[in-house]
Parts: sequence; structure tokens; C-alpha cells
Amino acid sequence: MTRFASLLAAGLLVACSGVRSPQRADVYDLGPPPARLTEGERWSGIALETRLPYWFDALTIEYRLLYDEPLRLRSYAASRWAASPAQMLEQRLRQQLGLSAARGRNANTCRLRIELQEFSQLFATPQQSSALLQGQATLLDTRQRIIAEKALAVEQPASSADARGGVGAMLAASTQLGNELLAWLYEVEKRGRLKSCRVTAEQQE
Repeated sequence: MTRFASLLAAGLLVACSGVRSPQRADVYDLGPPPARLTEGERWSGIALETRLPYWFDALTIEYRLLYDEPLRLRSYAASRWAASPAQMLEQRLRQQLGLSAARGRNANTCRLRIELQEFSQLFATPQQSSALLQGQATLLDTRQRIIAEKALAVEQPASSADARGGVGAMLAASTQLGNELLAWLYEVEKRGRLKSCRVTAEQQE
């Protein structure tokens, strides 16, 4: 065997032994469109805007170990989101509540701004975890003045101590968040604070 052939064969052996096909990540979203919680176009005059810190608004699925360095944010290596969490959560809430999409700061609509500081799976023990959505909702009129504010803290238990369980808990938490926001919007409306919004309820009562 020539020297060239020997080197070629050795290179092929190294390549075959050292190269492995990467593990394919499991991709998750927040499921099919949820059931609509309102009838007609009651809240069509309110545009929804959802904000998350950049470290949560990524494709990685984050979790914390409350029993071991709770300040350390960890990510599942073999699982990821299909899109940014802010985008998926905003789409789901708009589908639930019948809100419009925010298009520019000068849109002639009221604005519901959801700002979350926590969007992760929290492990109290190695076997017990839950999904937490925590932050604030701010309702702004057409001049971007604050109409009302609400603190948000929604937590749902996970069915399993892994990414799949965490995603399922996050889905349940987002559904609960939609229900809580709906009840809050009705409360604000009853107080007469939505008169400046183009809410096409036509007083359906």
C-alpha cells in the first residue's frame, strides 16, 4: 500500500469514528388554537402586545432548580420551542380573547401590554415542578395613558419532570392567564374605563 493510500485510509477511519449525526431536538409549541372565550368582536378595539426578557424569549426551554442554585437558569439540551415564547403566547391570548394585533405605537386602538418577568419551569424537588408566568398587565388608552394595571402570577403543576411536562404546564398556565385577563377586562369595563377604546360590544348584554 502506498503512503498516500495509507494516509487516506487512516483519515477515513478517523472520520467514521469521530463524526456522529447530531441528536434531533424535540420541538414544542402551545398546541392548536384554543377555544374562543368571547363572542363577536367585543374586544376587537384592544390590541395585544406581549413582552418577555430576551433570556426567556428564545427557542430554548428554560427551567430552574429551586433546591439547587435557583438563580441559575438552565435549558433542556434536546428540546426547544417552535417559535419565540412571546410570539406563541401572544397568538394564543389573541385567539382566546378576540384581541387585535398591535401594529405600531400610533395605532388608533387601546393596547393591552403583557410584560412577563418569569416564563419558566420551576423544580421544587427533582420530581416535582410547575410552570410559572409572572409579570404585569397594563391597559393603555388610544393616547397611551394607563387605564388600569394588574399583577400577574399564574402557576400550573407539571405532569412529569421533563420538558414535555413543563410544556404541558405552560400550556395550562397560558389558558388560565387568558381566563384571568378576560375577567379583568370585564371588571375594567364595568367601571366605565373602556369608553375611549373602540370596543365593538354594542353592549351585547
